[in-house]
Amino acid sequence: MSDSLYDERPRLYDAIQSEWDYDRDVDFVSDALADRKIDPERLLEVGCGTGEHTRRFAARGVDITAVDVHEGMLNVAREKCAALDSDAGSGDVDFRRTGLPDPDLDDSEPFDAAVAIRGVVNHLPPGDLDPALAALRDRLRPGGVLVFDNSPLPPEGNRPGLDVGRDAADAIEYVRVAHHVATDDGRLDWRAVTFTPDGDPFVDRRRMTPFADERVADALAAAGFDGVDVADGYGPGDERSVFVAVR
Repeated sequence: MSDSLYDERPRLYDAIQSEWDYDRDVDFVSDALADRKIDPERLLEVGCGTGEHTRRFAARGVDITAVDVHEGMLNVAREKCAALDSDAGSGDVDFRRTGLPDPDLDDSEPFDAAVAIRGVVNHLPPGDLDPALAALRDRLRPGGVLVFDNSPLPPEGNRPGLDVGRDAADAIEYVRVAHHVATDDGRLDWRAVTFTPDGDPFVDRRRMTPFADERVADALAAAGFDGVDVADGYGPGDERSVFVAVR
Protein backbone atom coordinates (compact mmCIF):
# COMPACT_ATOMS: atom_id res chain seq x y z
CA MET A 1 0.00 0.00 0.00
CA SER A 2 1.16 3.50 -0.79
CA ASP A 3 2.11 6.10 1.78
CA SER A 4 3.03 8.65 -0.88
CA LEU A 5 1.50 11.54 1.06
CA TYR A 6 3.81 10.86 4.00
CA ASP A 7 6.85 9.72 2.05
CA GLU A 8 6.74 11.82 -1.11
CA ARG A 9 4.49 14.83 -0.46
CA PRO A 10 4.96 15.94 3.15
CA ARG A 11 4.45 19.59 2.20
CA LEU A 12 1.03 18.71 0.85
CA TYR A 13 0.33 16.95 4.16
CA ASP A 14 1.09 20.26 5.88
CA ALA A 15 -1.34 22.04 3.57
CA ILE A 16 -4.07 19.50 4.32
CA GLN A 17 -3.47 19.88 8.06
CA SER A 18 -2.95 23.65 8.04
CA GLU A 19 -6.03 24.37 10.16
CA TRP A 20 -5.19 21.86 12.88
CA ASP A 21 -4.72 23.45 16.32
CA TYR A 22 -1.25 22.19 17.26
CA ASP A 23 -0.92 24.77 20.05
CA ARG A 24 -4.02 23.33 21.73
CA ASP A 25 -2.54 19.83 21.70
CA VAL A 26 0.76 20.97 23.19
CA ASP A 27 -1.05 23.03 25.83
CA PHE A 28 -3.08 19.96 26.80
CA VAL A 29 0.04 17.83 27.19
CA SER A 30 1.86 20.53 29.16
CA ASP A 31 -1.11 20.95 31.49
CA ALA A 32 -1.49 17.18 31.95
CA LEU A 33 2.17 16.88 32.93
CA ALA A 34 1.99 19.90 35.24
CA ASP A 35 -1.07 18.42 36.96
CA ARG A 36 1.07 15.39 37.75
CA LYS A 37 3.94 17.61 38.92
CA ILE A 38 6.20 16.69 35.99
CA ASP A 39 8.42 19.35 34.44
CA PRO A 40 9.90 17.23 31.64
CA GLU A 41 13.51 17.56 30.63
CA ARG A 42 13.34 14.68 28.13
CA LEU A 43 10.33 13.85 25.96
CA LEU A 44 9.77 11.00 23.51
CA GLU A 45 7.48 11.93 20.61
CA VAL A 46 6.24 8.98 18.56
CA GLY A 47 4.89 9.75 15.11
CA CYS A 48 6.28 13.28 14.95
CA GLY A 49 5.21 13.82 11.34
CA THR A 50 6.43 17.11 9.89
CA GLY A 51 7.41 18.45 13.31
CA GLU A 52 4.61 20.88 14.15
CA HIS A 53 4.20 19.50 17.67
CA THR A 54 7.94 18.90 17.93
CA ARG A 55 8.98 22.49 17.38
CA ARG A 56 6.39 23.71 19.86
CA PHE A 57 7.60 21.35 22.59
CA ALA A 58 11.22 22.28 21.87
CA ALA A 59 10.40 26.00 22.04
CA ARG A 60 9.30 25.35 25.64
CA GLY A 61 12.79 24.15 26.51
CA VAL A 62 12.18 20.40 26.36
CA ASP A 63 14.79 18.04 24.88
CA ILE A 64 13.00 15.74 22.46
CA THR A 65 13.65 12.43 20.77
CA ALA A 66 11.23 12.57 17.85
CA VAL A 67 10.60 9.43 15.82
CA ASP A 68 8.66 8.64 12.67
CA VAL A 69 8.76 5.81 10.15
CA HIS A 70 8.51 8.13 7.14
CA GLU A 71 11.72 9.77 5.98
CA GLY A 72 9.87 12.42 3.98
CA MET A 73 8.08 13.63 7.08
CA LEU A 74 11.32 13.59 9.09
CA ASN A 75 13.12 15.70 6.48
CA VAL A 76 10.52 18.47 6.77
CA ALA A 77 10.52 18.21 10.56
CA ARG A 78 14.31 18.63 10.61
CA GLU A 79 14.02 21.79 8.51
CA LYS A 80 11.41 23.29 10.83
CA CYS A 81 13.39 22.56 13.97
CA ALA A 82 16.75 23.66 12.56
CA ALA A 83 15.77 27.29 13.19
CA LEU A 84 15.40 26.51 16.90
CA ASP A 85 19.10 25.73 17.28
CA SER A 86 19.98 29.40 17.72
CA ASP A 87 17.02 30.25 19.95
CA ALA A 88 17.99 30.69 23.60
CA GLY A 89 16.01 28.40 25.85
CA SER A 90 14.97 25.95 23.13
CA GLY A 91 15.41 22.26 23.73
CA ASP A 92 17.48 19.93 21.58
CA VAL A 93 15.76 17.62 19.09
CA ASP A 94 17.08 14.23 18.01
CA PHE A 95 15.20 12.79 15.03
CA ARG A 96 15.20 9.05 14.40
CA ARG A 97 13.54 6.89 11.79
CA THR A 98 11.75 4.23 13.81
CA GLY A 99 8.33 3.59 15.28
CA LEU A 100 5.94 1.29 17.11
CA PRO A 101 5.53 -1.43 18.22
CA ASP A 102 9.27 -1.76 18.92
CA PRO A 103 11.01 1.63 18.65
CA ASP A 104 14.77 1.36 18.19
CA LEU A 105 15.76 3.41 21.23
CA ASP A 106 17.79 0.92 23.25
CA ASP A 107 20.61 3.40 23.81
CA SER A 108 18.32 6.06 25.30
CA GLU A 109 18.02 7.02 28.94
CA PRO A 110 14.49 6.78 30.36
CA PHE A 111 12.16 9.61 29.36
CA ASP A 112 10.14 11.83 31.68
CA ALA A 113 7.17 11.69 29.31
CA ALA A 114 6.09 10.25 25.96
CA VAL A 115 3.45 11.41 23.50
CA ALA A 116 1.81 9.84 20.45
CA ILE A 117 -0.55 12.48 19.09
CA ARG A 118 -3.19 12.27 16.35
CA GLY A 119 -4.09 8.63 15.94
CA VAL A 120 -0.60 7.16 15.96
CA VAL A 121 -1.84 3.95 17.63
CA ASN A 122 -4.63 3.64 15.06
CA HIS A 123 -2.02 2.89 12.41
CA LEU A 124 -1.10 -0.30 14.30
CA PRO A 125 -2.50 -3.74 13.52
CA PRO A 126 -4.73 -4.94 16.39
CA GLY A 127 -2.11 -7.36 17.72
CA ASP A 128 0.55 -4.65 17.96
CA LEU A 129 -1.30 -2.44 20.46
CA ASP A 130 -0.24 -4.35 23.58
CA PRO A 131 3.48 -4.63 22.72
CA ALA A 132 3.52 -0.98 21.58
CA LEU A 133 2.17 0.32 24.90
CA ALA A 134 4.47 -2.02 26.82
CA ALA A 135 7.45 -0.70 24.83
CA LEU A 136 6.49 2.89 25.65
CA ARG A 137 6.15 2.06 29.34
CA ASP A 138 9.62 0.48 29.33
CA ARG A 139 11.09 3.72 27.99
CA LEU A 140 9.60 5.90 30.73
CA ARG A 141 11.19 6.52 34.09
CA PRO A 142 9.16 5.50 37.17
CA GLY A 143 6.42 8.08 37.50
CA GLY A 144 6.77 9.08 33.86
CA VAL A 145 3.63 9.92 31.88
CA LEU A 146 2.33 8.73 28.51
CA VAL A 147 -0.18 10.90 26.60
CA PHE A 148 -1.78 9.60 23.41
CA ASP A 149 -5.13 9.54 21.65
CA ASN A 150 -7.51 7.06 20.09
CA SER A 151 -9.26 8.35 16.95
CA PRO A 152 -13.03 7.81 16.54
CA LEU A 153 -12.76 5.88 13.30
CA PRO A 154 -15.95 4.50 11.69
CA PRO A 155 -15.81 0.69 12.23
CA GLU A 156 -18.24 0.07 9.37
CA GLY A 157 -16.47 2.48 7.01
CA ASN A 158 -18.01 5.58 5.47
CA ARG A 159 -18.95 7.16 2.16
CA PRO A 160 -16.43 9.20 0.13
CA GLY A 161 -16.11 12.82 1.16
CA LEU A 162 -14.75 15.84 -0.71
CA ASP A 163 -12.13 18.14 0.81
CA VAL A 164 -11.06 21.33 -0.99
CA GLY A 165 -8.05 23.13 0.46
CA ARG A 166 -7.29 26.79 -0.22
CA ASP A 167 -4.33 28.97 0.65
CA ALA A 168 -4.39 32.41 2.28
CA ALA A 169 -5.20 34.01 -1.08
CA ASP A 170 -8.16 31.62 -1.53
CA ALA A 171 -6.43 29.77 -4.37
CA ILE A 172 -7.06 26.01 -4.49
CA GLU A 173 -4.11 24.01 -3.18
CA TYR A 174 -5.65 20.56 -3.51
CA VAL A 175 -8.88 18.64 -4.00
CA ARG A 176 -9.16 15.31 -2.21
CA VAL A 177 -11.74 12.53 -2.19
CA ALA A 178 -11.28 10.08 0.69
CA HIS A 179 -13.11 7.44 2.67
CA HIS A 180 -12.68 4.37 4.89
CA VAL A 181 -13.61 0.87 3.70
CA ALA A 182 -14.18 -1.85 6.31
CA THR A 183 -12.09 -4.99 5.80
CA ASP A 184 -12.72 -8.62 6.76
CA ASP A 185 -10.06 -8.51 9.50
CA GLY A 186 -11.80 -5.74 11.46
CA ARG A 187 -9.60 -2.94 10.16
CA LEU A 188 -10.20 -0.05 7.77
CA ASP A 189 -8.69 0.54 4.35
CA TRP A 190 -8.27 4.31 4.11
CA ARG A 191 -8.36 5.38 0.45
CA ALA A 192 -7.81 8.83 -1.00
CA VAL A 193 -7.32 10.41 -4.41
CA THR A 194 -5.75 13.86 -4.32
CA PHE A 195 -5.51 16.39 -7.15
CA THR A 196 -3.14 19.38 -7.07
CA PRO A 197 -2.95 22.29 -9.54
CA ASP A 198 0.60 21.52 -10.66
CA GLY A 199 0.81 17.74 -10.42
CA ASP A 200 -0.77 14.47 -11.44
CA PRO A 201 -3.47 12.97 -9.22
CA PHE A 202 -2.16 10.34 -6.84
CA VAL A 203 -3.64 7.63 -4.67
CA ASP A 204 -2.98 7.00 -0.98
CA ARG A 205 -4.02 3.83 0.80
CA ARG A 206 -3.21 2.67 4.30
CA ARG A 207 -4.65 0.38 6.92
CA MET A 208 -6.11 1.80 10.12
CA THR A 209 -7.54 0.13 13.22
CA PRO A 210 -10.67 1.44 15.02
CA PHE A 211 -9.87 0.51 18.63
CA ALA A 212 -12.59 0.69 21.27
CA ASP A 213 -11.58 2.82 24.25
CA GLU A 214 -12.11 -0.20 26.49
CA ARG A 215 -9.60 -2.16 24.43
CA VAL A 216 -7.03 0.63 24.84
CA ALA A 217 -7.65 0.81 28.60
CA ASP A 218 -7.14 -2.96 28.91
CA ALA A 219 -3.86 -2.72 26.99
CA LEU A 220 -2.64 0.05 29.30
CA ALA A 221 -3.48 -2.04 32.36
CA ALA A 222 -1.73 -5.08 30.88
CA ALA A 223 1.36 -2.93 30.22
CA GLY A 224 1.48 -1.91 33.87
CA PHE A 225 0.33 1.70 33.70
CA ASP A 226 -1.40 3.21 36.74
CA GLY A 227 -3.65 6.20 37.24
CA VAL A 228 -5.11 6.21 33.73
CA ASP A 229 -7.33 9.20 32.93
CA VAL A 230 -9.33 9.69 29.74
CA ALA A 231 -10.25 13.13 28.36
CA ASP A 232 -12.77 13.98 25.65
CA GLY A 233 -10.28 15.36 23.16
CA TYR A 234 -7.45 17.84 23.43
CA GLY A 235 -9.98 20.65 23.53
CA PRO A 236 -13.39 21.78 22.22
CA GLY A 237 -14.34 20.27 18.90
CA ASP A 238 -11.89 17.37 19.13
CA GLU A 239 -13.61 13.96 19.18
CA ARG A 240 -10.55 11.89 20.09
CA SER A 241 -10.24 10.06 23.39
CA VAL A 242 -7.01 11.23 25.03
CA PHE A 243 -5.37 8.84 27.47
CA VAL A 244 -3.03 10.07 30.20
CA ALA A 245 -1.26 7.17 31.93
CA VAL A 246 1.41 7.06 34.62
CA ARG A 247 4.11 4.42 34.82
